[in-house]
Formats: sequence, C-alpha cells, structure tokens
Amino acid sequence: MRIQKMLLVVMIGLMVTAVTVTVNGATPKLPSGPDGPGPFGAYYTHLKYTPEWDKPWRVGEYSDVVVQFDEGGHKFVFWRGTSYIPCWVTDKGVWYTNEFVERRGHHSPNTEGCVEPMSDKQCRFSHARIIESNDARVVVHWRYAPVDVHYEHPFKDSETGWNDWVDEYYTIYPNAVGVRKITVYTSRPDLWCEFQESIIVNQPGTLPDENIDYGAVSLANMKGDSHTYVWTEDGGPDFDDGPERANILKINAKGSLKPFALVSPPDRDGLITPYMGHGRRSHFNWWDHWPVSQDASDGRGATSAERPSHSSLCHIGLPGTADAEWKPYKTGEKMITKIMMNGLTDQDVEDLVPLAKSWLSAPELKLEGSDFMNDGYDPTQMAYVLKAKREGDELELTIDASEESPAVHPAFVIKNWGPMGAEVEVNGEDLECGEDYRMGHRTTVDSIDLIVWTKMKSMEPVEVEIEPIDD
Repeated sequence: MRIQKMLLVVMIGLMVTAVTVTVNGATPKLPSGPDGPGPFGAYYTHLKYTPEWDKPWRVGEYSDVVVQFDEGGHKFVFWRGTSYIPCWVTDKGVWYTNEFVERRGHHSPNTEGCVEPMSDKQCRFSHARIIESNDARVVVHWRYAPVDVHYEHPFKDSETGWNDWVDEYYTIYPNAVGVRKITVYTSRPDLWCEFQESIIVNQPGTLPDENIDYGAVSLANMKGDSHTYVWTEDGGPDFDDGPERANILKINAKGSLKPFALVSPPDRDGLITPYMGHGRRSHFNWWDHWPVSQDASDGRGATSAERPSHSSLCHIGLPGTADAEWKPYKTGEKMITKIMMNGLTDQDVEDLVPLAKSWLSAPELKLEGSDFMNDGYDPTQMAYVLKAKREGDELELTIDASEESPAVHPAFVIKNWGPMGAEVEVNGEDLECGEDYRMGHRTTVDSIDLIVWTKMKSMEPVEVEIEPIDD
C-alpha cells in the first residue's frame, strides 16, 4: 500500500464528506450486514453507514456483497466504503484485508503517489459480482483498475489505450477458508508491483491498540517452527529472528477468530517483512484517508479516532525489499497471476501447517473405473476437478493422503454431474449432509456441475464414494 518509511500526503480541494463522532448519540459502525450467523452464501445488499455518507452515492439496492457463515457471526465483505477492497470481519467486528495490487506512481509519467484501488473513492473502476453461491462454496469476482487520487491510470498502452486492470477471484468454503487468485494485466509487469499487505481496519472511535494484540503477527514455516512478534511503544519489530523460510502468517486481532494467509514457501528467508514504526497515540501505524473518506488523499496519518482508519502490519513478498519473492502461479507477456490461501482461524499459527500442506502438496486422487475423467487438483479453487462422462454414475476414488500430503477438508468439483443430489461415503461409512459435508450445484453454459466440500481430515489414504440421488 505504501513504501515503508515513506509518507506521501496529497490533499486536493475541500473535504467532501466529514464523518461525525456520533450519529443519533451513537458512534458509527462499519456495516457488514446482520449480526450473528446466517445461511452460508454470498448476497447482494445495500450496506448503510451514516445518512451524511450514504446520501451522495448514486447506487441501487444491490450495490454491495456480503458473504455470511452459518457457524458464526463473522463475514467477508465487499463494500463501497472500502472501494470494494474485500475485508474479513471477525466475530468481534474487527475488519482485515490482504490488500490488492498496487503500483508506484513515479513509475508512470502521468501518475503520482499510491496507485491503487484505495484511491478510487467513488468506485469508478472497482466492482464486485457473485459468480457462484451454493451450500458448498462461494465464488466472488472483484475487478478494479489501480489509480492515483486524480483517477489517473498507470502504464497506458500507446497502441490500444488499455491500462492496468486486475481480476481477483475469491473461492470461499463454509469454514471461512479459501483461495485468493490475483491476476494483474499490465504493459509493465517488470516494474514494482505489490500483491499483499496485512491491514487491520479500525472502527471509528477506536485506536489500533483496541483492535490488535501487541503480539500482533505470528509467523510459521512448513516445519511448524513459529514466532510471535510484539509491537512496543517504539513501534513494529523487525522479523530477523523468526522461523526460517516462513510462509504462513496469522494476524492477532482481538477476538477468538484471527485472519491468516499463506503462500508457497520461499527459497530463502525474507518473504514476510514487517511494517515498522508507529503513529500518534498508538503502538501501530495508522492512517485515516481510507476507508470511507472521500477526500482526494493518500498517506494521511491519523491524529484522532474520529474517522475510521487502517493499520498496516506486514507484507508478503514486498518487491525490492525481500530476497525471497512470492512466486507467481502463472506469468505471460502482459500479465502475472499469484494465489494465496486466506481466511479466519481459531488455531495457533503452527497448527495451520497441515492445512497448508493439503493445498501446497495436495495428495493424489486416484479413480476407480473409467466413468469419470480426472483433471487433478486445482489450487486456484482448492478442489479436485473431475468430469462425468455421463450423468447418473457413481463416483469411486481414493485420496492418497499422508503426513506430508494430508487431506484437510477436501473439496470436489464434478463437471457434468447433472441436477441430482449426492450421498457421500468415506471408508465405508456414510457421512451426514450438512454436518460432515456440504453439497451444491453450479450451472454453466454446457453442464450442471456438483460441488462437494467435506470436513474430512486424514493423514492416511481414504476411499470416497459419491453416489447420485434424486433431490
């Protein structure tokens, strides 16, 4: 979001919107939908903040997207007030985001400052849409163009007129764990391009210290070595004494559920780096130019808790500062794709290692019979992908799980399954739908696919049968 130890403040004109300390005697609260759990799925809605802030927006009743969960009051929110930058909202109402694609303003002749969706205050180039929502999983597409506070686009192609655009797909399962797939389309993939920064969003009326434990960041590597880093009055620490080749991070926000993120392990140390220093009246850095603010500004340090604010804690693969880069999933002449697992957890950071292995080193799936085709494991959707040669056949398979390649909540996308439901059996025992597994359908232009997500965990080979049933 910003380069460490560099603060650029750009303020243009008069303030468009001022956030008051209270509305009808109460402190405003960032909106995330109804309190408590609700039916798992993604929903279009219109999230309201304050009358003064809501009034100028020229939007309808389906302007925002909320993913809710049936096993807790946590949420995953795409809201105009954050420029649709998606945020996990914990059971205690603490917001968190893994950032977005950001470019350096001085690398393009027509831009300055922070070139990012944070600068898109009116969501001119940012929107979210629901691609898939069923009992087994949710897929939301967020598309945006990084801009500076003047709404200028970087790296405009002189022949086509196209500039940078980004597609992010979030595949989320009922346990609030999923995959973020980020693709940036750009004429200059060789220049500085940031993909992740751990950011806590502070509710209006709160200091960062009220939302974040002083032991703010816990890191782990694939061997299970871990370390928690403490922020002091002098601000953030360095990460020099942490676990070797750390690739898993957990942000210790207040509450029982904590945000986490993990990527493929690096070749050397230095993949995850801290955001050092601190702001006024806090152990943590904090800025109030985002969210909610409509001022043409970036890098504005907060001086009070009157406005919502945000605190940056660390980066994964910050360009130019880490010897170990976050490896791309795919590259092309004018594009880069990266993937990361993310979500909420109540586990210690080292206990996330089996989950990480199940994604980074997914066990092999072996089919019994020839009625299905096996397209293998797709890490971009955290699922095994198969295709039925005809509707109505029973699927029998073995997942060759082990300690190094465990099966943790495996999911299956079965193309051409048809409209039938399914019963699932593991090692000869029937699973209960809703309790042991979730099932949903996805209708495409040429087939009806079955999505199955399971709560199964195993470090030994397991036999799975998925049998079609009439709903």
